[in-house]
Amino acid sequence: MPSTVPVLVQPLRLAGPGDRRLVTGPLTAVHGWTPARTSEGGTRFTSPCRTAVLSVNGDGGSPAAWTVHGYTRPGAEPLWRASFSSGTPAEVVAAFTTALAGDLHARHRDGLHLGSTPASILAERGWRPSDRSPRGFHDQLAPDGWALYRHRLGHQPHDDEVTRLVPPTWSMLAGSQQQPSWSAEFTIGVPFHPLARAAAAFSDPGPVPRSTDEIPARHLARVTVLRRPSGRSTGPPTPAETGRPHLPPSRPAPAARRR
Repeated sequence: MPSTVPVLVQPLRLAGPGDRRLVTGPLTAVHGWTPARTSEGGTRFTSPCRTAVLSVNGDGGSPAAWTVHGYTRPGAEPLWRASFSSGTPAEVVAAFTTALAGDLHARHRDGLHLGSTPASILAERGWRPSDRSPRGFHDQLAPDGWALYRHRLGHQPHDDEVTRLVPPTWSMLAGSQQQPSWSAEFTIGVPFHPLARAAAAFSDPGPVPRSTDEIPARHLARVTVLRRPSGRSTGPPTPAETGRPHLPPSRPAPAARRR
């Protein structure tokens, strides 16, 4: 099959980086974030209220790495950080940034009442606690063993997390546990609703559209590749193709669930 043939790939977390416009499009076209080039050659997107900034490293021909910083007010020190390494599926990044932008636009930063916790979303999809979690951490392992969600236990100063002096409170790793294909980190203080939406995308079985050359070679034995129906566009799959909406609405969370 030619390398650029459009296909559907599942699960999402192993499908490859995808189209970065899924992230940047809604921020600029819907929520009014302002793009600007940085001195390092990347792009920075700033929210209208200037309390959130998305930085993108990597040109259009290479996988992007994404970092979001949140601020209590413009010009203050960062309050929290969310970062996504190169290779992270754009759908996972977009789930976080679109929820964040929507919450800021609506003038509420924490959507706890809008959905389940990340841990409960994963549990409902068959992710189970790992019996090999490092000391001080609680891991949930994907059913296929090729991804985990990690929660660091205990307290540490938020500014040490933001500056990467200590491990983040939450992280997502996909691929081999010893050598992840990509990872995402979320420090204490990250708004709850965007974190939950990122967890929903992270655990989404898919399928999602890709060209065959976008699928990481190391994942080929771990993914299911489906041909697109003939004559269809290469845009995101419709509910009829996937069998359900890509990011289903979250259900209300029971009390006292782990994040």
